[in-house]
Amino acid sequence: MNTAANTTSHEPLVSIVIPVYGVERYLDEAVAGVVGQTYRNLEIILVDDGSKDNCPAMCDMWAAKDRRIRVIHQENAGLSAARNTGLARATGDWIYFMDSDDAIEPGLVKSCLAAAYTHDADLVMFRFDTIDGTGQPIKSQYRQNDYDDVQVLTPEETLRKQLQFEIEGYFWAFMAKAGIYKDHGFSFPVGRKIEDLARICNVIGESHQVVRIPETLYHYRLRSGSIMRGWNTEMLGDWLEAAHDRSTYISDRHPQLIPFMALQTLMFLGNIEPEMIRQSLMFGLKLDPESQRRYRARINEFLDELGESQKLPERVRKTIDIIRIGMESRENRENKGDKDGKIL
Repeated sequence: MNTAANTTSHEPLVSIVIPVYGVERYLDEAVAGVVGQTYRNLEIILVDDGSKDNCPAMCDMWAAKDRRIRVIHQENAGLSAARNTGLARATGDWIYFMDSDDAIEPGLVKSCLAAAYTHDADLVMFRFDTIDGTGQPIKSQYRQNDYDDVQVLTPEETLRKQLQFEIEGYFWAFMAKAGIYKDHGFSFPVGRKIEDLARICNVIGESHQVVRIPETLYHYRLRSGSIMRGWNTEMLGDWLEAAHDRSTYISDRHPQLIPFMALQTLMFLGNIEPEMIRQSLMFGLKLDPESQRRYRARINEFLDELGESQKLPERVRKTIDIIRIGMESRENRENKGDKDGKIL
């Protein structure tokens, strides 16, 4: 029997966008969690990103059971492209992005809306935890969860917390007013793995007020195919590009935060284990010469933005030099045809 959305005028429509690819084992649980939300006025958009398993048929079956669900089938183009497709089709007053292999609490939407209207916020953040492939809890200690009371923050206060990594960049960890996306030409960067970091500040910075609620509403599933699990030094290039996108946005919209942003970015890079960086540059980081020049320029850009008034700790400076000089050395070696030589 089809379920219709509650369309009473005083209840805002919430669009939930779920990109789907290769998750037939978990898809039913994810969609069931959305369909079972205690808040009923939902628009549920499943974007089948060319999945080769049973996901396309499963999406269609869910749409046949619930009229709130729309399915979009497209050729495989990656998570960012699928999110962009869903965002373009979303018509709700609020927008929420969920990953198709995770699970949510039945009161997620209701809790977010209640907090938003109580505190006049257009961006609501909440706690999350980690589960394994069978849904069992995994002990986790996310800095994002280090608060016990409701926090009402300005965009600048929230940006500072995000730049210090006190707030993670995961788009499934918050719900936002549609205008934050629709009124500012927002889109996710296609073809890159660290799209959340690249765009989180764009969302925070265009809000007028943020509220963080101490409720655990999302369960991130840690599995072998998860993007988060795949972080290693070979993704350094993507991380630097995401950090550059963040820097570009901050420079344009919140220039007072430029030195603070540069310091936090360099501190993060500088606290990666130096030997991991060295080995990655020597053996694992396969970059063409243009990428090497671009990524080295990114680091120099952050150093310039840091300014003379703020100093990096010696250990951090050494690691930054390994990355910056190591890329230059690798480029010089490859230009000479010496691909087996050592860096530094």
